[in-house]
Amino acid sequence: MPTFLGKNRILSLVRKFCQAASYFALLALISAALNSCAGSTGKKSSTDVTSNDIPTVESNAESDGAPQNLPGVELSPDLMYKLLLSDLARQRSYNEVALDALVDAAIETRDPRLAAQATRQAVISSQFGTAIQMARLWQELAPDNIDVYQTLGNLLVVEKQPQKAFDYYSKALSLTDEKNRSQLLKQIGNTLIRYTSKEQALELIETLAAEYPHSADVALAHASVSSSLKQYDTAATALDRALALEPDNIDAAVFKFSLLVLQKKDSEADQFATEYLKKHPKSLELRNLLARYYLESNNLEAAEREYLIIYRQDETSIIALMSLALIRMDSKKYDDATQYLEKVLQLQSTSDLARLYLGDIASLQKRFDDAIQWYSSISDTDQLFAARLRLVDVYLKRDGTDAALRELEAIHPESDSQQIDIILLKNELLTKSGRIDEALQVINDALSDNPDNIDLLYARAMISAQQKDVAGLEKDLLRVLEIKPGHVQALNAYGFTLADLTDRYKEAYSLISAAHQQKPNDPFILDSMGWVEYRLGNLDAAEGYLRKALSKRNDPEIAYHLSEVLFAAGKKREAKKVWLKAKKEFPDDEKLNSISEKMKGNSL
Repeated sequence: MPTFLGKNRILSLVRKFCQAASYFALLALISAALNSCAGSTGKKSSTDVTSNDIPTVESNAESDGAPQNLPGVELSPDLMYKLLLSDLARQRSYNEVALDALVDAAIETRDPRLAAQATRQAVISSQFGTAIQMARLWQELAPDNIDVYQTLGNLLVVEKQPQKAFDYYSKALSLTDEKNRSQLLKQIGNTLIRYTSKEQALELIETLAAEYPHSADVALAHASVSSSLKQYDTAATALDRALALEPDNIDAAVFKFSLLVLQKKDSEADQFATEYLKKHPKSLELRNLLARYYLESNNLEAAEREYLIIYRQDETSIIALMSLALIRMDSKKYDDATQYLEKVLQLQSTSDLARLYLGDIASLQKRFDDAIQWYSSISDTDQLFAARLRLVDVYLKRDGTDAALRELEAIHPESDSQQIDIILLKNELLTKSGRIDEALQVINDALSDNPDNIDLLYARAMISAQQKDVAGLEKDLLRVLEIKPGHVQALNAYGFTLADLTDRYKEAYSLISAAHQQKPNDPFILDSMGWVEYRLGNLDAAEGYLRKALSKRNDPEIAYHLSEVLFAAGKKREAKKVWLKAKKEFPDDEKLNSISEKMKGNSL
């Protein structure tokens, strides 16, 4: 149990300590007090202001390498008492007692270190008037100290006097060298953003930045603050100024590209990065950003081109090698992907992520023993659970459902989320093998412990859809949408089921449209849009959605829907062409097989 000392008890202890301690022990304690900046943990201020709003001061008492102008003060018993009282009170979180002692000591000694320490202690105690008073004393005693001007500016901003803070911030910037000026401007900007209005912050930063019209770093800091305030046009102007001053400023180039992407100005972002990299081809930071942008935009060809350039410039780039491997895996060039992943392991033998992907490739190539070996070699906790789940899939493909279920049962979850993942996978295995009643029992048992788990409710709804139980599906998906309004998968599944199994087409269209607005390029939602348009009799619209869906994902159900729509529209040859292609790739698909007779008929 912690013990607490009252104020009088602290005073008594300090007096006794002063009487008993040796001179040398006292000198050590006082030196420590002078050199510290009140960094101990005191009670948190009742406002949002903390001692972190006061810059560190111990090193900057000397501004340019000149000796500190420290007073020659006699180490009197009274001064010893005040310093020890302050230190002990601070340790016991008696901040006001500590502050009173420090203020007295600072005024008595006129030591800039104590004035700085008193300023910080006043902030901890939420005594901002005293903090400003002590900061002014600190300024008087250390007129070339950068931190004192920044501190005074911060305090005036906190006290809702941002215009009065300008002169102090300006002085701090003028005392700072070119290398550190932009960082100081960002710090000032953060304080202004935190304590003033957006308009006041932007006005003050623009005025301060205007004093350094030829500094690219200051322009970059100006852009950073403007962007934080969501003033993107102002940020863009500042970035253009930075690049005009320093065309090879990679930080400005990266910032500009990121800002254009943030504003969804994709063509401008692409054009800017491409032109910049033509002039500065070795700017790997921007090229990596551009390659990742292409990857996230699903422009795999462009992403691969950029990552190849990165790899040629830096053969040790793990990011480039991993990205190239994934792109080659997507295009089913598994041998190339394997070579890249093996190079990753040569550079970083501990990369279990590379082993995970090598296991994936082996599984896709039906080299199941190799896949098991790769997955079993993974020990990293971040990849281990994923590897165990993939092992289940390998055993399913090689040995069947019962072997996969045995492997799944052997996994010991380390969290509730892992337990849910195991339950969902067990449900999937049982469902795919036609053991619907067992699957339903697994989900019901899990829901008895987690009645509002969205994933479990959704899984049970999908079982209801398989059983053509519209009422059961509605009950679970309505609960999902109650817990998480706008849940995309629930909206899409609910709408598709209504379109597929009922005549509630307008209601279905409303649900699917809500999902489509959130994810306009999702192939499954596009498929649902196509199917509900078909049900509504809008065959042209249906065909457009389904062709787009099939171009994004080669899926047998999407192909089945498109074949049906084309057949209904009288485009029977096109329907048969789509069906034949899908049938070749998915020969065992039940829905494709269900229309075999129609597609092979003489009418075609």
